[in-house]
Amino acid sequence: MNGSSRRQIPPVDVDDALQYTPLSSIVPFGPDMIPIPSISTASGSSLYHSDAEREHSRQALDLLNQRAQADPESKLVRKYLHDIMSQLPAATEYDFTRAPHSAMSVDNSDQVVAEMLRTAGAGKFAEMVIGKSNVSFLNKEIIGSAKNPRSSASAPNVMTPTPAPRLVAHPNHYTYGNALPAATPQGFQASPYPTPSNSHRAFQIEIPVTPAHRRLTPNPGGHPSQTSMSPSPSLGAKVVSAVVLKPSPHIDRSEYAKYEKLDQRLKQSKAFTEGTPSKNRKRRYDTSDDDDDGPIVVGVDQRAKADSSLSSLMHLIDSIFQAEDNLQADTSGKYAGYESSKFWLSGTTDPCLSTAIQAKLEFSIKKVISVKRFAQVPVDDLLRIQKLCENALKAEAENIMPPENPAESDVEDWLARVALVDNGLKTAKTVLRIMVGGREEKQLYSEDLLASVLLLVKNLIEGAFNPMIEMRSGGDQPGLFKSAFAQKKILGGLLHEVTNVLSIFSQMVANEEATESAINSALYMAAAIIFVENASNEKDSLFGIQRVELFRMAAMDILAKIFAKYPEQRSNIIFEQILANLEKLPVNRATARQFKLVEGGKNIQLVSALIMRLVQTGGTYQAKKKKRGLISDENGQLHLQEDITRYNEDDEDRSPDQTVTKLHHLYSPLLEDAQKTSSSIVSYLVQKAMNTTKTGDQPYRHLLDIFTEDFLAVLGSPEWPAAELLLRSLARSMCNIIDGEKQPVTAKTMALDMLGVMGSGICDLVVHLREGRRNRESGGDAQISDLIDKYLEIDGSGSNRAAAVSALEEDLLSWSGPFRIALEHLFEARTRDSMLQSACGYYLTLWSSRVCTLWDKVAEDDDDAAIEISQCASHLKQMTLHREWDDDLDLDAFTPSQMRQAYVLTVLNMPFCQFFEQLFNRLLRCMDDNQAQSRSKALKSITQLLSKDPTILNRTQVIPYVMKKGQDASPLVRDSAVDLLGKCIAIKPEIEGMVCKTIIERSVDTGVAVRKRSMKILKDIYLHTKKENLKVMIAEALVLRIKDNDLGVAEQAKKTFEEIWIAPFYSLIGDDETDDAPVDISPQLKLIANERVSVIVKIVQKDIILSALHDVIKSLLQQDNKNSSRNFRVCKTMVGSMFDDLLDQSDESAKAYRQSIMQTLTVFSKADPKLFTPEQLVLLQPYIENLTAEDLPLFRSVIVIYRHALHVLTSRQTKFLGDVQSSLLKNLTRLPSPELREVVCCLWTIAGILKDPSRLVRVTISCTINIQKTKGKPLVEQMEIKKVVRTLYILGLLGHFCDLEEHSSAFKASFPQWKGTLVSGLIVDTIIPFCASAIEPSVRKAAIESLGHVCQTSAPHFLKHEVLQIFDEIFKTQDKELMKLALSGIKGFLLLEESRSELANEEGGDKKGDHAAGRLTQAAYMNQNDGVSTSLAQRYLTDIISIALGSQDSYAFIAVEVIASILRQGLVHPKELVPALVALETSTAGAISQLAFREHKTLHAKHETIVERGYMDGVRECFLYQLNVVRDGAGASVEPYTAKLRPLYDIVKEGTRKVRKKLLDNIIRSIDFDPGKMNVDKKPTHLEYARFVIGNLAFLDYATTDEVFQAITTMEKVVAGTGVMVAHSIEQDIFFIKLDNDEVNTDRVIDPQRLKVLSTCAAILTMVWAARTYLRKAFGINENKIRDYKIGKIKMTDPTMNKSPGRNPNVNMQTVFEQIDSTACGLESQSDMLEQCRQFVEILSVDNEFKLAADGEEGDDYEFSRMGNSPEMFSDEDRPVPNTPKKKRKGSTDADKPATKRRKSQPTKKKK
Repeated sequence: MNGSSRRQIPPVDVDDALQYTPLSSIVPFGPDMIPIPSISTASGSSLYHSDAEREHSRQALDLLNQRAQADPESKLVRKYLHDIMSQLPAATEYDFTRAPHSAMSVDNSDQVVAEMLRTAGAGKFAEMVIGKSNVSFLNKEIIGSAKNPRSSASAPNVMTPTPAPRLVAHPNHYTYGNALPAATPQGFQASPYPTPSNSHRAFQIEIPVTPAHRRLTPNPGGHPSQTSMSPSPSLGAKVVSAVVLKPSPHIDRSEYAKYEKLDQRLKQSKAFTEGTPSKNRKRRYDTSDDDDDGPIVVGVDQRAKADSSLSSLMHLIDSIFQAEDNLQADTSGKYAGYESSKFWLSGTTDPCLSTAIQAKLEFSIKKVISVKRFAQVPVDDLLRIQKLCENALKAEAENIMPPENPAESDVEDWLARVALVDNGLKTAKTVLRIMVGGREEKQLYSEDLLASVLLLVKNLIEGAFNPMIEMRSGGDQPGLFKSAFAQKKILGGLLHEVTNVLSIFSQMVANEEATESAINSALYMAAAIIFVENASNEKDSLFGIQRVELFRMAAMDILAKIFAKYPEQRSNIIFEQILANLEKLPVNRATARQFKLVEGGKNIQLVSALIMRLVQTGGTYQAKKKKRGLISDENGQLHLQEDITRYNEDDEDRSPDQTVTKLHHLYSPLLEDAQKTSSSIVSYLVQKAMNTTKTGDQPYRHLLDIFTEDFLAVLGSPEWPAAELLLRSLARSMCNIIDGEKQPVTAKTMALDMLGVMGSGICDLVVHLREGRRNRESGGDAQISDLIDKYLEIDGSGSNRAAAVSALEEDLLSWSGPFRIALEHLFEARTRDSMLQSACGYYLTLWSSRVCTLWDKVAEDDDDAAIEISQCASHLKQMTLHREWDDDLDLDAFTPSQMRQAYVLTVLNMPFCQFFEQLFNRLLRCMDDNQAQSRSKALKSITQLLSKDPTILNRTQVIPYVMKKGQDASPLVRDSAVDLLGKCIAIKPEIEGMVCKTIIERSVDTGVAVRKRSMKILKDIYLHTKKENLKVMIAEALVLRIKDNDLGVAEQAKKTFEEIWIAPFYSLIGDDETDDAPVDISPQLKLIANERVSVIVKIVQKDIILSALHDVIKSLLQQDNKNSSRNFRVCKTMVGSMFDDLLDQSDESAKAYRQSIMQTLTVFSKADPKLFTPEQLVLLQPYIENLTAEDLPLFRSVIVIYRHALHVLTSRQTKFLGDVQSSLLKNLTRLPSPELREVVCCLWTIAGILKDPSRLVRVTISCTINIQKTKGKPLVEQMEIKKVVRTLYILGLLGHFCDLEEHSSAFKASFPQWKGTLVSGLIVDTIIPFCASAIEPSVRKAAIESLGHVCQTSAPHFLKHEVLQIFDEIFKTQDKELMKLALSGIKGFLLLEESRSELANEEGGDKKGDHAAGRLTQAAYMNQNDGVSTSLAQRYLTDIISIALGSQDSYAFIAVEVIASILRQGLVHPKELVPALVALETSTAGAISQLAFREHKTLHAKHETIVERGYMDGVRECFLYQLNVVRDGAGASVEPYTAKLRPLYDIVKEGTRKVRKKLLDNIIRSIDFDPGKMNVDKKPTHLEYARFVIGNLAFLDYATTDEVFQAITTMEKVVAGTGVMVAHSIEQDIFFIKLDNDEVNTDRVIDPQRLKVLSTCAAILTMVWAARTYLRKAFGINENKIRDYKIGKIKMTDPTMNKSPGRNPNVNMQTVFEQIDSTACGLESQSDMLEQCRQFVEILSVDNEFKLAADGEEGDDYEFSRMGNSPEMFSDEDRPVPNTPKKKRKGSTDADKPATKRRKSQPTKKKK
C-alpha cells in the first residue's frame, strides 16, 4: 500500500463500514452483511423446544441411516444420495487467505473430517455423503511452508500445533473451534498457552451462518449459493471448542495514506453524541418492486420461521410428487398407504391439482419467497410443479355467466364450471409466483406456460368480467343482472382471484424479461380493464365499486410496469392503449372519478392517475441491475465491483462545475422523456377537444375538463409531482390557442375556460399557504414557517410574484430545504405504497433540474453559493445513482402539514405556478378580443380566480377593465362584467361606491339577463351598505323595474323590494298572522323603520316612481302573497313612522321633506286604506285649512289620502268629517283642476260615511242652474268665461263621482221643466249645448271634458245621438286638443270597465251569501256597459289607430292607451290591431313603445296563430310609421346599430320556431319584385321599402344559427333569380349590347324612364347582396357551410344550428349601414343611375360568390369592399352614350381578372 505506484482504494471510514454491519440494518440481514461475532458456550441454544420434537425430526434421518447400514446399495439410499450429490458442485475448494493455527496436514484433512463425523455420531448416511463429496481445505501459507521448511522453522513466534478445527453443529449456526476432548488423539500436542481458570467451560467465537441442514458451497460468481438437501440428522455433539486469536502485529501509522476529500466529508457529518437520535448515518432507498436482493433471515426467531416455511413447502412438494407417482401404474403398490385423492381435481381427464392444494402450494411458495429461501428449492421440483399446472390452465373461462332463469341442474353445471375456472386462476397464481421468485434458471420462465396464463385471464376478463362490470340493474338485461347478483359472492371471489393474478403478473413483468407477444397481450388486456365503466353507486354494481376499482388498479399497475421496463413500448401504451380509448370514458364525474387518493380529498379518474404515473416513470432514473461480487483489478487485488464503480464516479467530480454538469447530463434525458410524454398526451387531448363541444357526441371536451380538474386536485400532493408538468403543457397549449390569429371562437373560449380553471388551482395553493400560516400549529420546525412567511410577503406585491419567488429559489433548493423534506416524506410513504416509486424518482429529477438551473443563475464571484449548490448536486447524484444519502435530516421535527406545505412551496416555484402572471395578463387582454364569447369567457375566468384568491383585486388594472366591459356592445359580455363586478364588491366592499353607478346603469340594459343580474347585485349592495345615498340610488333604480316590459324582471323587482324593505322586519314584529295584531315598537324596530322610510321618502319625487312604488306596495299586500299579513303589519309600522316624522318636522325649513312624506303616504293609502288609523287621519286636517299657493302640494297629498283612507272612519267621527267637508267646500272654487278632481271624490266619500249628501246635491243644483243661465248668451268677458269653464268642470266631476239618482226629487223641484228620470241625464243635457263648434274654444273644451266625465260613470249616455254627433265631429275635424279630450273620456270609461271586471273576478272567489243579489245587479250593469264599450270601439277604432300612428306626442299616447284597453277587453278582433302594435313598438317615445310592446307580447302569447297572420302588414305599417312619423326610413337605428323590427322579432322568438322561420322568409321575399311591373313613381317607392327591410335583416338579433343560414340563402335566391333578368335587361336596354357578337350599338338613346326602373331594380338587389355579404362575415359563415346547408348535409337537429349565433364586432356595422343607405339614396342623377347599373352587372359578371350562389360551386373568398367602392367610370360632361362593361371574347384573357364562364342560369347569346 505504502509507496505503491498503482492506484489504491482509500481506507473505509466508519460510515462506509457500518452499512456492511448489523449495526446499520434491521434484522433480517443480507448475505453481504458481516455478522457480528458473539461469545457463547459451545452448546448454544437449541432449535428444538423438547426432546420429543428433536426425536421426531430425526426419524427420517434415522430411517436413512438404518437403510444405509443394512443395505448401502438399496434403491432408496442411492436415490437420496444421488439427489444430494447432484446439488453439490464437483471439486469444491475452500481457499483461506490466512493459515489456521493448526498443524493439521492438508493431506489428511479428509480423514480428520471423517473421524470428526464418527466421533460426533453423525451416522452412516452422513459418512456416505462426506465420502462422495470432494471438498478440499487449502491454505497457501501452509503449502508454502511445506515447500520451504526453513522459512517455516525460522519464523518467529512459532506456535505449538493445536488440534484441528472442528465443525461443531449447532441448531442455528456453524462454529469453527479447537476441540479439547478428554482423551487427546495421537499426533496432537497441547497448546503452550495457559488454559483459563474456568477450563471446565470452554468458549468459542460464533459466526452465524445458514442453518445446519443446508450446506454453503461457493459458486463461480463468488456468491454463496444455498442448495437444497434432504432432511438429515443433526450433527450436534457435546464438543467444547475455542479459537485462540493471534496477537496483532505492530502497526506503523506512518504508512497510512491520507485522503483529504474523505476527511472533509467526515468533518462535515454530524458526530454521534448522547443527544443525537439513534438514527443511521446513511439512508438508502430501493426502486425495485421485488425482494430478490433483500436480506436473509438471520435472527433466531426469524430463522426458525424461515426454516419452518421452507420445510413445509418441501414437505408439500414431496407429498404432491408422491401423489403423482401414486397415479402411475408401476408405483401404485408402493404408495398404497397414501391418501392421494385429495391432491387431484375430480372430473378432469388430465390430472389437475385440487383447488385447495393449489392455494396451499401458492401460499407456501409466497411465504418461502418472503423469507428468502426460495433459491434453496430444487429447480427440478419447480419444473415438475409447473408441468402439473399446465392442465389446469386449459379451463374454459368465457362461460361463467350465471343462467338467467336457472333450473337446479343448470346451477350445478354452472358451479362446476366456476370451480374449474377458480382452480385455473389459483394455478395461474402458482405459476406466476414461481416466476417472481427471483430464480435465475431460464427453464422456469416458460413462454408457453405464461401464454396459457394470459390466455386464461384474457378470456375470463373479456368474456365474463368486463361485461358483468358494465351490467346495470336498470340496463338492457335486468334478468341477467338479477341472476348474477344472486351469485355475487361467488363471482366476487373469482374477480378477487383475477385481481391477484394481475398483481403477481405485474411483479413478474417488473423483474423478469417477457416475450413481445406476452407483453402485447398484457397491454391490450390491461387497457380493456382500465376503460371498463364502473357503476356510480353500489346498487348498480354487481361486484361493488371498490372491488372493481382494485381490479382496474391492478391493470394500471401492469401498464405502468411495462412502460417502465420496456421504453420501446411507451408510444404503444400512450397512443394505442390509452389515448385511442379515451372516448370510452364516462363524462359523468361521479362515474369517472373513483380512484381514491392516498391523502384523501375528492377522487380522481383512474386514467388520470395512470397518465401521471407514466409521466413520472419516464422521468425516473432506472438503475441497472446490481452486480455484486469480488473482481480483481489490474494488479490482482480483489474488490467489490459496486465499490469500485462508486469510487470511480466520485473520483471524476474534481470541481463544483463538473459536479453540476454530471448531474445535468444525468437528469436531462429523463426530464426530456417526461416532457415528451406529457406533451404528446396533452396535445392529443387538446386537439380532440378543439374539434368537439360539450354538447357534441364525442366526450373529449368534457374529458379535458375532468383531466384538468384531476391534475389540479393533486397539484399540491407530493404523491403526484407529474401533475405540474401536465398542467404546464396544457397551459402552454392553451396560450398558443389564444395567441393564434386564426383559431375559431370555440377553441378560444375553451382555452380561456381552461386558463381560468388552472389559475384557480394556482390560487388554491397560495390560499393553502395563507391558511396554514393563519392556523399555524404549535411545534414543528421553524424553517418551513419562515419560508412561507417570506413567500407570502413577497406574493403580496402582486405583479412581481415571479421575480420575488426567484429571490427565494436558493433557500427552496438547498440540501435541507423544502425539496429535501418533501422527498424524505415520499421515501417514508413509499414503504406503505409501492406506487410512489415513480413519484420519488421523478421528484428527484425535478429537484436536480432546478438545482442545475440555479447554478446558471449564480454569479461567478459568489463562491459560497456555488459551493453549496455543488454540494447539493453531489448529494442528488448520489441519491440518483446509488440510492443513498447522508441521513442528517430529522423528519420527525416536521408536522404532516409542514411537509405538505414544503411540497406546496416547491410547486409554487415551478414553471406552471410561475406562469400565473402571464396567464392573468392573457385573460385581461382577451377582455378586448374581437369575439363576444371570448370576452365573456375571459371575464368569467377572472371571476373564477377571484372566488379563489380575493387578493387579485389589489391589482390596479382589474376593476377599471371590468367596468369598461360593462359598456360592451354584446349583452353576453355585459352580463359577465356585471357578475364580476358583483363578486368584486362582495370581496372588497369599499369599492361599492365606485362600481355601483355602473351596475345601476346596467339595470336598464336591453338584455333581460343583464337587468336581472344587476338587480340581484344591487339588492346585495343595499342590504350591506351603510351609505344612505347608495340606498336611495339603488331603490330608485329598482322601483323603475316594476314597470319593466319583461314580466320576469318586474316580478323579480317586486320580490327584491320585499326582501330589502319588508323581510328585515319579520323577526321584530312577532309571528302573529292577523292584520290587527298589535306591534310592539321596539327601539330597533323604530330605527329600521326610520331608515326604510327615509329612503322611500327620498325616491318619490317623480310621478313614474310614485306609480311604480304603488305597484310594489300593492303587490306586497295582495292576498296571494304568502306573507301578506306580516307585510301589512310592516307597512302599517312604516306609516306610523312617517306620521312621527311629520310631527317632528314641523318647522318651515322642513316643508320639502314634509311634502315628500305626504307623497309617500298617498302611495300607501292607494295600496290599502287600512294602513291608516283614524287618529292619523285627524292629524292631517290642519293641512287643508287656510289654503295658499305654497301649501297646494301638501293639500293635494292630504286630499288623495283622504279620498282613499276616509273609508276606515265611521259615523262616530262626525265632527271631524263635517269639518273636513266644510273646508273642502269652502275651497272648491279656488282649486286647480287636478286638485278639484280629488276634492270632489273626497266630498262624496265623506257624504257616504255621514249618509248625508244633501250639501253635494245643493252644490250640483247650483252649478246646473249657473250653466243653464249662460246657455245661448255670448261669452265675451274672460272672467265670465273662466267662471263658466270652472263651473262646467265642477259639474262634470260631480256627475262623475256622485251618484245622485236617489235625490232626483230635489232636482225636479229645482228644475220643473225637466222631464227626465236620471240626474246624470240632466247634467249631460245641460253640458251638450256647450260642446257645439260655435262655442268659445275654452268653454267647448271644458264642456267636452265634463261630458266625458259624466258618461264614464253613466255609460249609456255615450250612445246618445247628440253625444255621438259631438264625437263624430271631433274626429272629423282632427283637432288634436279636442280628440285628446274625447279619447280621455273613452279611455276613462274603458279603464273603469276593466276595474269593474277585475272586481267581479275577485268577488267571484268569495263565498255565496248576502251579496248574491248585488252581484247580479252589477253583472246586469256590466252587460249594459259592455254594449257601450263594444259600440265605441268598433265605431272609432280606425280614428283611434290613426291618432296613435299619426304622432309620438301625448295625444298619440292616449290613443295607444285606448287601443291597449280595447285589446285587454277583447272588444275587436286581435288581427285588426296587430299592424298598429308592430309599428307603435318601434316608436322613439319610450312610453308608447313600452306599452305597445307589452300588449303585443301578451297578445302573441295568447293568440300566436292568429296574430302572426298580420305580421307582414305590421312590417309595412312599421315602414310607413318610421318614414312618415319618425322621419327615418332606415331599417336600423345607430349607436348602437339595432334593427327597428327587433321588438317584433323578440316577441316572435318566444313563440314557436315554425312561426319565426315563416316570418323571416316572408320578410325577405317581400323585397323581391317583378322588373316588368316596377312602379318608380308611386310614393313611397319599393326602393325605400327595400332599404328598410334590408337594414333590418342586416342587424336583426337572430335567435339561432339556422336563421342566419336561412336569411343568407334566401337572399342569394332572390338575387340569383331576379338579378339575372335585371342584368340581362340592363345589357340590352341601357348598354345596348347585341346578343349575336357582343357589339355595342352607339346609335340608340337611353329611355330615362327605363333607366330609372332598371337602376332602381339594380339598387335593390345590390343592397340585398351587401347585407348577405355582411351577414356571412359577421357570423363567420363560409361557402362550404352554405353549400352543406343547401344540400341538407347540415341537419336541423345539429346542436350548433340551434345555438345563439355570435356576431363578430370587428366586422364594421357602419360600413354596411352606410352602403345600404348610399345605394338607396344614390339615384339622384342619370350618371348615378348608370353607375348603379354598371356595378350590378359587374357583380353578376365577375363576382365568383354570385356564381356560387347561383350554381352551388366552390369559389375563392369574397371581397366585401368590391360593391359600392369602384372608381367612377363616367364623367359628368358630354356623355352621348354610356361606357359599357366589356365582354370577353372566347379565348381572351385579362391580366387583372380571371376569365369566367357564364353559367346556364344566365342569358346566353344567340348566333344569327
